[in-house]
Amino acid sequence: MSVFIDRAFLLRAAPKLHKFTQKKENLYNFRCPLCGDSQKNKVKARGYIYEKKNNYFFMCHNCGASTSFYNFLEKVDTGLLKEYALERYKHDESRNISNTKPDFSGFKTEKPIFKKSLGIPSIASLPTGHFARDYVGHRKIPDRAFDSLYFADDFKAFVDGLGFNQLGQERLIEGDKRLVIPFYDRDKNLIAFQGRALGESKLRYITMKLDVDSYKVFGLDRIDTEQPIYVTEGPIDSLFIKNAVATADSNLTSITKVLPKENVVLIYDNEPRNKEIVKQMEKAIDDHYKVVIWPDMIDCKDINDMVLDGFSPDEIQDIITNHTYQNLMAKLQFTNWKKV
Repeated sequence: MSVFIDRAFLLRAAPKLHKFTQKKENLYNFRCPLCGDSQKNKVKARGYIYEKKNNYFFMCHNCGASTSFYNFLEKVDTGLLKEYALERYKHDESRNISNTKPDFSGFKTEKPIFKKSLGIPSIASLPTGHFARDYVGHRKIPDRAFDSLYFADDFKAFVDGLGFNQLGQERLIEGDKRLVIPFYDRDKNLIAFQGRALGESKLRYITMKLDVDSYKVFGLDRIDTEQPIYVTEGPIDSLFIKNAVATADSNLTSITKVLPKENVVLIYDNEPRNKEIVKQMEKAIDDHYKVVIWPDMIDCKDINDMVLDGFSPDEIQDIITNHTYQNLMAKLQFTNWKKV
């Protein structure tokens, strides 16, 4: 009965969800109402409602939000939420609902654990002159990272070969050649991966989690949590600096789900005209995070671009160290930076 109740209330909430459409049975797509989705492209819709264990859940491929349908409905329509909670209660679906939120932990499945071998060649194993190896070399990615980056001649076949049904899998196309960047947890279990297009593609990056409850963080398997931890948006950027991880999106503060806030330093892309970046940075500063504010001398978009522009990793590390701010000083520097 659960999924029928969830579907009924989702359809009632649908008029409030921009670009709402049904992709297939128990899979719905719309612009994420939590982050607003893409500010540049009003056509993009990266919020999804999907069915798992006879209940609906929400996930956004832009901001990384992942929650139960109850919590999603609480954000979208509080009036409808009261009816929903009552309906679930009447059908004995949520006797555990308190005055706040129900506990859906009983519906969680055990996370799959994947071996470290991906079944595709590492960049280090590719012959000199292979176009994927040349791409990584042209990006000046450190040689030490070649063993941890992979090449998929057919990204869709690679994903299908992992043997799981992943939300977003329907977007994949056959014969799509991609650089594969695996994400591991602290125990070196594969938890997610990113496919970076090596040619022209509408989807330059595709990031997929192996389980809805996994954390989308690159680099957890190679950091010292006792030292300052630098958090970048892109996994490739994190390869150039010491003790760094990446969130694979601009929601850098999500890192505190797995790492202590007092140890992290957030490094946003250098895009003062990007409204989403500016909003994320301002909120992080207000929440007392340590944030890197790029100086005027830097006009590159990100760390990899700085390397391509001639900066050495050591020089970039010094710039980051000398331009990390918090609280009032961060607000002052941020005000100057966003005027650039």
